Amino acid sequence: MTTTAAVLPAHNEASHVRDVIERIAATGLVDHTIVVDDCSTDETADRVEATDAILVSNERNRDYGGAIKRGYERAIDLGVDVLFRLDADGQHDPAELRRFYRMLRQPDCQYVLGNRFADPTFRDAMPVDRQFGNRVVALATSLRLGQRVHDPPCGYRAMDADALARTPYRSFSNDFQIGVEEILAFDALGAGIEEVPVSCIYANEESSLTYYDGVRFLYPNVAWWDRKAAGTALERVVRR
Repeated sequence: MTTTAAVLPAHNEASHVRDVIERIAATGLVDHTIVVDDCSTDETADRVEATDAILVSNERNRDYGGAIKRGYERAIDLGVDVLFRLDADGQHDPAELRRFYRMLRQPDCQYVLGNRFADPTFRDAMPVDRQFGNRVVALATSLRLGQRVHDPPCGYRAMDADALARTPYRSFSNDFQIGVEEILAFDALGAGIEEVPVSCIYANEESSLTYYDGVRFLYPNVAWWDRKAAGTALERVVRR
């Protein structure tokens, strides 16, 4: 029997987190919901404790990536087979978890990335500078992988837990660039990487990502770069 866990990093998400947990439970797909409270100053922890979710409280601020890594550790300790990751702020629709699960059960697929740009309303609503930044990161990551990916910064994902345990995930960045590092680490294992379309729900809230965060998404790809490999990868991307 396949067992599953959902990891949610959370910082000051008291107004959203309980609803997200309940919507995850309503799918009937997730055995363990793990919320990592990254030193919230509001009632996030209280909201989580009022549910059946597992609360992991950071003793110090570890930032987005650090919270994710603690959630991964807990999920792996639980011995789950499939791991989902989504944000606790309500922007990711838990009803779409099944898309990830179905894709992950396909042969030769160990990692599934959400693609928000499949939704024209999301693309049209994003500021032009952020669209440009996302496209640059997507191009660099596509060249690195040798296959096209559309939305590497997207935080909505699913993965094979055994494969995750074989990556150096504990050494991933504590910042948002963990998203690209994670993709590259699965690729280094020879894992199959796929995408599914996802919606993104905004409640008139500004993104916490800065221009500098966007630049840092490129770091893992720049560290890999060499001309010969890039040329080979470009041929593969163009063919697709």
